[in-house]
Amino acid sequence: MQHLYRQWQISAQHATSYRAKFTLATEVLNSDLSSYEIRKASRRVVRALEAVIGLPIASADVLRKAREHFGALTELLSSTEHPATGDDAQHVTASSADHQNIKAKLPP
Repeated sequence: MQHLYRQWQISAQHATSYRAKFTLATEVLNSDLSSYEIRKASRRVVRALEAVIGLPIASADVLRKAREHFGALTELLSSTEHPATGDDAQHVTASSADHQNIKAKLPP
């Protein structure tokens, strides 16, 4: 599970297109290994983009919302605590206070 979360973190950092963000959010949303909060954040990204992802252009407002939701998802993925073992032991994990700060930033 640590490896999967780390893979999502790396993918989130490299997701520059909205299609890449949508694809990652869909993967995270459909994974049984993601937490409730992470699935909720992923669902926001998917919902923001699902109606426009196949279109050649989308409104700035839709893209702004998707970008904000993806930023919240990325922060949440980066702050997720996992037992560190092996190669994952070098990655810093967040405290419960950090989790609360990030959850407070998530839009309703």
